Amino acid sequence: MALPGPVAAQAEPGIRAENPHGYGWWLGDVLVQRIRVGLPEGVAIDPASLPKPRAVDYWLDLREVTSREIPDGIELTLRWQNFYSALEPQAREVPSAPIRLTDGTEAHLPGFRFVTSPIRPLAAPSTPDQLLPDPVYHLIDPNPNRIGLAASGLAALVSFLALAWHQAWGPFRRRADRPFTRAARLIARLPGADATGRRRQLHRAFDAAFGRVLIGADLPQFLRARPEFQPVAERLGAFFAQSDAAFFGRAQDLSDGDVAPLARDLARIERGRR
Repeated sequence: MALPGPVAAQAEPGIRAENPHGYGWWLGDVLVQRIRVGLPEGVAIDPASLPKPRAVDYWLDLREVTSREIPDGIELTLRWQNFYSALEPQAREVPSAPIRLTDGTEAHLPGFRFVTSPIRPLAAPSTPDQLLPDPVYHLIDPNPNRIGLAASGLAALVSFLALAWHQAWGPFRRRADRPFTRAARLIARLPGADATGRRRQLHRAFDAAFGRVLIGADLPQFLRARPEFQPVAERLGAFFAQSDAAFFGRAQDLSDGDVAPLARDLARIERGRR
């Protein structure tokens, strides 16, 4: 089917139309139609009779109508917009429109035909020959990945434990230092004849609790810093007096006397059990 191109054809007496080309229009395209209307002297087009911009059909809108005077008449420009979504090339018909002249006569603005083009490409038939063969596949051994995952997990666990130990988190939190409890256990394991060793262990516990070497003269200062040991203050004074006499005096008797029971009582106070 041959469709007319941009031509100026005699549509009606005194009316010549320059229509858009008749093919290759897509969804959303604007088609411009120019119509020249020859008018006798003293005659004009009634403006109220001109087509109004509107939706002419579900697939066609008249977007704009403009006019300009030309020798022996007037030129109308109509802008149409195509909204037809074609699945295949198809001819569409733009209708004509009546107009009225000021002398009372009527005329018709000619319509035109155009062919819409589909948006989608032509569907080519598929055949089994177009299918590609399956690619050659190889089985993957998961064992190296599993070993790597286990090694990574073990390394992460060791790193976390090292960090927890360094930061003293959870079970790595350092317990409160209990020098008297430790001394009481050591004294209990020493032989009964080692009185000097027992006294030295208890003195080391006092030094650790005081933060420096504790002598008898510093005992009041120690009791002010650690008031929980105040109930055994007399026994502590006696212990330091005996130690001074034993280590720095002429006393030859190094009997431990109250050392073991005193160490146990100090350990109980230290643990908050007394």
